[in-house]
Amino acid sequence: MINPISDCADRLQMTRKGLTWTLILIGLFPLIILEDGLIYRVFKGLRDPVLLRFMHFLTGLGVGWVQALIAAVLLGIGSLRENLKLKKAAVSSLIALAVSGLAVQTIKHLIGRPRPRLADQGIVDWGPSFQSGHDSLPSGHALSSFAMAAVLSAFYPAGQWAWYSLAVLVSFTRIYIGAHFASDVFVGAVLGVLIGMWASRLKLEYFKS
Repeated sequence: MINPISDCADRLQMTRKGLTWTLILIGLFPLIILEDGLIYRVFKGLRDPVLLRFMHFLTGLGVGWVQALIAAVLLGIGSLRENLKLKKAAVSSLIALAVSGLAVQTIKHLIGRPRPRLADQGIVDWGPSFQSGHDSLPSGHALSSFAMAAVLSAFYPAGQWAWYSLAVLVSFTRIYIGAHFASDVFVGAVLGVLIGMWASRLKLEYFKS
């Protein structure tokens, strides 16, 4: 049996912690974006062929449909076991992923920041664009990974280090393989946490026991 009061208290506590850390991270953003070029060059110089292939594999965990599939599997398990908490966590994750996908596609094309591979070619102008490669900020992988981590942490706070560690790992791959600048990942992470916290607090009346 789920204790609704305890469950809500756990999620509220995680929401407060998440919001506090999000505000701290927002304050760090100016410093990170100023050092984007340096961070990119450092990781570019550290790339190893074997590790690079491994990072390309890990980065696949941040693809939207892969995460949605994981959430769907959790929903199936929750339904089979009649686990209301797991079902709510899965549905909240799916909602968070859907909102994340909409948000990231809207924001990145409005900002139109060139990805690192274009910046290497001297293309640095920002602005609304649908051109290939002009969609660096924010990182969609980071946004959806942190959104799902925030949801799972709200429902299962005991595993929050695992959820967020996986999100950090997926986000790190985006910098290592040169798909994004550090600030792209940073903004994606912050937005993801905010969306995840919002989704985890939805009442989901359909799942009333």
